[in-house]
Amino acid sequence: MPIERIAVDPSKDRATWLALRQQDITASDVPAICGEGMFGSATKVWAEKLGKVGPQEMTEAMKRGLWGEAAVFEAIGWEYPDWEIRRAKIYLRDTELRLGATPDGAAIIPGLDGVTVIQTKVIARPVFDNYWRADPDDEYSPIVAPLAYQLQTLTETMLADAARAMIVALVVDTFKWSLFTVSLERNAPAEAVIRDRVASFRKNYLETGIQPPVDPERDEQVLKLLFPQDNGIEIDLSHDNELPGLVDSLVNARTEKKMCEDDEKTAKTAIAGKMGEAAIARMADGRRISFKTQHRGSYTVGETDFRVLRILKGKG
Repeated sequence: MPIERIAVDPSKDRATWLALRQQDITASDVPAICGEGMFGSATKVWAEKLGKVGPQEMTEAMKRGLWGEAAVFEAIGWEYPDWEIRRAKIYLRDTELRLGATPDGAAIIPGLDGVTVIQTKVIARPVFDNYWRADPDDEYSPIVAPLAYQLQTLTETMLADAARAMIVALVVDTFKWSLFTVSLERNAPAEAVIRDRVASFRKNYLETGIQPPVDPERDEQVLKLLFPQDNGIEIDLSHDNELPGLVDSLVNARTEKKMCEDDEKTAKTAIAGKMGEAAIARMADGRRISFKTQHRGSYTVGETDFRVLRILKGKG
């Protein structure tokens, strides 16, 4: 496994870092191509690597993670002063597999042999309780990092040839920040699966240009980017046995949505009739209803094109 080590600081030279990532499948892509992506899918990775869509624009969540990385290392220094910590600022790549990673940092931890890769996360308290705790309602329940983060960190650890990894989460609450660590040991079978999935994805999809199967739960936005306009052509999908069931599901969902909207409108009208001009109403069970006047300023929306999905009846 020939590993190239390239010095780069993503916070100061983001353009170079993005260019390095573009040529490889990266550790953050691995969960997506394994079907465990929290913020992406195999189709999204495919589209980005082949240049069919642009790189991910900076989101507020991404910005928080970048800004928060420094805070995590600061917190580690406070909570674990005996750890010898170093921020990585390096891009690792397997030149044969074209698999890359940018570890957040590394540590020498007393009592543990070898180097420990550090992967930092900044997590909102509700998200941490729902997705990291075995029992979201029990603050003392075991903590397990989401599989997507484990796959990402295992990939970084493998490329760094480190002894182990530590996922360090800074959990942000309104008035309190807490630090949690999840140790992740090297896992040879998992590493073999990662390498196999990366090789298969490159061979089956990137080298052929064939789009991976769509993930209906994750691919809404990337499909809008890939196919923003129709081409005016009618295609024959009569051989697709799954399609009629999907169309039935869509029709049923739209019918239920319309019924819910009608019920909502009826209930709101009945409540408005009972409240009249009142701003607040108090109910017998202690709940209160607000029906206050709000003002919205005028604004202009520019012209735009978008596709509309309709179900047509009969032949045409």
